[in-house]
Amino acid sequence: TRVSLAAAEARAPKPEASTQQKLTRGARTIMEDIKDGREVDMNDIYQAAKPALRDLSPIFERLQRKDMRRHHEFILADLTRKYHLTPAQQESVREWQKKKIEEDLAVMRAFHQQDSTTLEDMVKAGRKTPPNYGLDALMDKTLTGQDLTTYKSDRLNQRVEQVQSEADRRVSRLNSVVALDDAQQDQVFALMARSSPEFDPSMQFEGLTGDTGKLDPGQSRDEAILQVLRPDQRQQYEDHRAARRLEAQKEFTDVGIRLPDNWDMFGDD
Repeated sequence: TRVSLAAAEARAPKPEASTQQKLTRGARTIMEDIKDGREVDMNDIYQAAKPALRDLSPIFERLQRKDMRRHHEFILADLTRKYHLTPAQQESVREWQKKKIEEDLAVMRAFHQQDSTTLEDMVKAGRKTPPNYGLDALMDKTLTGQDLTTYKSDRLNQRVEQVQSEADRRVSRLNSVVALDDAQQDQVFALMARSSPEFDPSMQFEGLTGDTGKLDPGQSRDEAILQVLRPDQRQQYEDHRAARRLEAQKEFTDVGIRLPDNWDMFGDD
């Protein structure tokens, strides 16, 4: 009997550590590294704080829901004014917005509940889906006649402006580093435009025709841009990135934090 009871106790799941215990454990490890003169990884700080962030997520979720509702109310009012939505159409959009808010919150909730998520995952998750993703498909079913035509035209113009503005900004930034010639500026613009999540093949840009700016299978945008540069420009670009990393590392070192290898993704490079 004693043997059987001991075996049963060994099989019994141990109670999970409390949030306070997890925080204390993570903070103790970080403080030990700092005391011993070791740099602390940014992701270790995120992992140590994750239990508290997870327990506080219901509060954050309420705040997010409130902000989302305010945003969607503004969108609905704007749509109603511009495209003459009837009360029935307004209600249809409102119901879609309610569902969209809960779906977005559910995705974020599931993300924060995962033990395997990293700081990099969190940054990427915030860039994946625009808040109004799916609205165009809804309006295509809701609007008719001239209102639908006007909506599609307005949305295309908005997306064109967004794609061009982002591509111009990135070309200007790269040009300030390596002094691109006119042909290179056109090539880089095409690569930047086509890699935008808002890009559509029907968009018309000067110099952007056919296969201009298309990536080869398996090729990243950054790899394609490096191929546009001359050898001396590539060296300038790499020297610039190395100098930026060194400067950033100095700032982090002052507070005892180690800069992650993929540090570029945390900024708007």
